[in-house]
Amino acid sequence: MARKENTASRQIGFITSYTFARMCGGCHPGGGPVEYDRDGNRYDTFAADPKNGILPGGPNGLDGEYFKAKWAESGVLEADCLICHLEGYDNPKRKAQIMALNYRWAATVGGGFGDVEGAVIKGQAPKVTYRLSRFRKDGKVLLPLVRETPNENCLFCHRESDWKKRGQSYSERSDVHVRAGIRCVDCHVAARTAEDPRIRGREVHQFGKGDDPGDFVRDDLDNTMRRCEDCHLKGILNAPVIRHKGLPPVHLRKIACQTCHIPWRQVKAALVQDASVFNTSPRIWPPTKRLWSFYGPDMKPWNYYGEAHSYPEGLQPLFRFRPTLGWYKGKIYPLNRVYTRWVGIRTKGRKGINQPLMKDIFMMWKKHAADPDGNFPRLKEIRDDNRDGFPEVNRPEEIRALLASVALKLKQGGASLDGKQAVFVDGDRYTTDGVTWSSMEKAPYEYSPYGSVFKYSHDIGPAKNGLGAKGCADCHGAGSDFFFKKIMVRLFGDDGRPVMETNAAFLGFTRRAIGFMAFQNGTLKSLAAWAILIVFALLLLHYILFGPKRVPEDPSEPTVPRFSRLERVLHYTLLLLSGTEAVTGLSTFWSLPVSSDALGRIQAFHHVCGFIFVANLIVASCIWARDAVMGGQDLEWLKKLGGYFGERSDLPAGRFNAGQKIYLWVLFLMGFFMGITGITALFTGDENVLAAVHCLHVIGALVFILMVLAHVYLGLLANPGTLRGMFEGKVTSAWARKHHPLWKPKGGAGDA
Repeated sequence: MARKENTASRQIGFITSYTFARMCGGCHPGGGPVEYDRDGNRYDTFAADPKNGILPGGPNGLDGEYFKAKWAESGVLEADCLICHLEGYDNPKRKAQIMALNYRWAATVGGGFGDVEGAVIKGQAPKVTYRLSRFRKDGKVLLPLVRETPNENCLFCHRESDWKKRGQSYSERSDVHVRAGIRCVDCHVAARTAEDPRIRGREVHQFGKGDDPGDFVRDDLDNTMRRCEDCHLKGILNAPVIRHKGLPPVHLRKIACQTCHIPWRQVKAALVQDASVFNTSPRIWPPTKRLWSFYGPDMKPWNYYGEAHSYPEGLQPLFRFRPTLGWYKGKIYPLNRVYTRWVGIRTKGRKGINQPLMKDIFMMWKKHAADPDGNFPRLKEIRDDNRDGFPEVNRPEEIRALLASVALKLKQGGASLDGKQAVFVDGDRYTTDGVTWSSMEKAPYEYSPYGSVFKYSHDIGPAKNGLGAKGCADCHGAGSDFFFKKIMVRLFGDDGRPVMETNAAFLGFTRRAIGFMAFQNGTLKSLAAWAILIVFALLLLHYILFGPKRVPEDPSEPTVPRFSRLERVLHYTLLLLSGTEAVTGLSTFWSLPVSSDALGRIQAFHHVCGFIFVANLIVASCIWARDAVMGGQDLEWLKKLGGYFGERSDLPAGRFNAGQKIYLWVLFLMGFFMGITGITALFTGDENVLAAVHCLHVIGALVFILMVLAHVYLGLLANPGTLRGMFEGKVTSAWARKHHPLWKPKGGAGDA
């Protein structure tokens, strides 16, 4: 927008208050800057007063609000409530009147009160013919006003701009909510229907909005609209309540609903906005928009302005693509990160990079097109290196040619470049020569601090088409688009072709972390199931082939103390906790088909039991570590595999045999290993560390579960009499002599 006070006409540029009303008034409800100047004067009244010396279409003291304006003739755009609150309001006709500079009469035509002949832009005085059928005999009108704005009134303004920003069509073919009859105001609630106190209240005239990284309009009202969770977890608007069966709750904490439910976009969005070349594509109006060229998600040139004027609203050409996924405020969202390329002016000692007046850049290209050899001839050095039919600035010599031409144009226009320097901005970096680049600070989700970032929130697909509908492999499988989709890093490399990286790299995941996740959610899930089944089968086979190691017992034979009360309590507790941890852990690992909330409670219980397990394990290791020290006699026991495969002779063993000692040491090591990995997974904030330790935790748990299964089998079935020692704390002397001949019980009776 032009400043109010200027010293030269070139400082004013394209956009004055008057041209702003014409170019942007079609989506402006009127009032404010299209009705009053910065001093609070109504434009048409002030311009019509002879004492103010305002000449229609004159320079008017280079005042940015009256420069070449015809406010007295065209009138102003007064606030028009009917734009939102009259169903059937004719926005296209209102916009046509604004484009004709018939500002004063635009609302009359839009509301259907009359027709207008004549156009101020043609030097004509508009004449109104009122539609008498709209008026009562007393001259008043009775209008079918609505409190809640109809969709079409909203979409007249939002449909076209959101096509470029987000590739949205708001049509039944692409959005389940539109298909179900959901209105804009059902989510973007306002007034008495709102719950948030920031917008709730009669005639507050604010409506609920989301939180878009690329917009900075009324950030104080961010997240005042209804969220997905409000309807689909609470049932508002009779929406189906989603349980997300089998979905680990970490997904709901870290992944936005839109990420899974907008797996594809159906309409092209602008990924790149390039202001470094002149766009000669057809059907671009007004001509000044030729300063901008766009590239779609396929990184190929896209004549957006031409298509916007060619296709009916809501019927844009289909173009299917996967959105880029990025972090924003702690969650992964589908994003359109707009990449920008342009010439800027950097001032010594000042932060940031300013943009030269677009009018100067436009005139530079226009003059060059008229006489390429005589006007800014160095622009001829810019060529189509990648042969996509569109020239691009990517080589150092092309960058230098563009910067030299811009500097020349600015000097010709009388601009001073003292202490200033023309720079070429490419995403998050800038250069003065195309060789040495300097980086600019930006948010992690941005391509550039000067480029917008838009979240995808509309055009929701059905649940059966969402990510995860076919299982974990939708995202965690090798080569899945969630992590392995190629996204752009730079629009042009030295060869004029895009520089790419994986979406995983942009999300901050290393290739190793992705490998851990893919292995855990693919191979390891199958391996764990097969391993448990195979161990069960082997234990059953062992029992059939070799049977239990029974010891003939005499009821009159004395008993000896085997385990103290503390040891028995520890053993019971560890066994119970091991079983609980196994069941709860496998429930989340194999995605038990219960609601995500239920899985969350199971997971929380798993964490609590895990801490208790580690505490018990510490006590157990202090008590049993000394008895678990390996000795020379254990080698003989190991050579004969403990007699479990047919050996009937007594084998040397102290209080614990070699197998039990190995079991205890593995128990201690794997238990502490799972404790360390579990606690790390619970408290780390690094997603790559989490992926690694979680996978290692599962591997350790699988080994532990298989080991406990074998231990339970040996104690329960393979060695009858063992349970008595755990429940009563005593065993018979015969049992002790058979299984532990070298053991000397303390305080025992009989010859052990």
